[in-house]
Amino acid sequence: MPSPVIDITVYDAPAAAAQGSCACGCGGHDHDHGHGGHHHDPLEKVSLELQTKALALTLEAAFPGRVSVTYINVLKDPRGPRLPQTSLLCSLIYPTPLIYINGKGRFAGGLPVERIREAVAQELQADAVH
Repeated sequence: MPSPVIDITVYDAPAAAAQGSCACGCGGHDHDHGHGGHHHDPLEKVSLELQTKALALTLEAAFPGRVSVTYINVLKDPRGPRLPQTSLLCSLIYPTPLIYINGKGRFAGGLPVERIREAVAQELQADAVH
């Protein structure tokens, strides 16, 4: 029996900086999404798509052949309008990005690489028990 592959999907709704619109698609109306206008994340200028590629490389090194990582920009991907994650991101219920592991929402508002790595290790360990 082949080893199970853990599926990680990163759903993103990035703001179009040139248009000054907010990631939620609101057109930049007056709200700050809890950011207070002050970002101190050193990776904030690195696209989430690029961060996701780095995550995929990190997880592949830790779990060779056991993890699949996908990035979806719900505002540009043709599947976007049909995805439930699009309405979640645009409703402002959860901050972008949404991280799903094996189809279940696990993280929102960032790409916590170490926590994702730990979650993958737990999933693989649980699969080994069954």
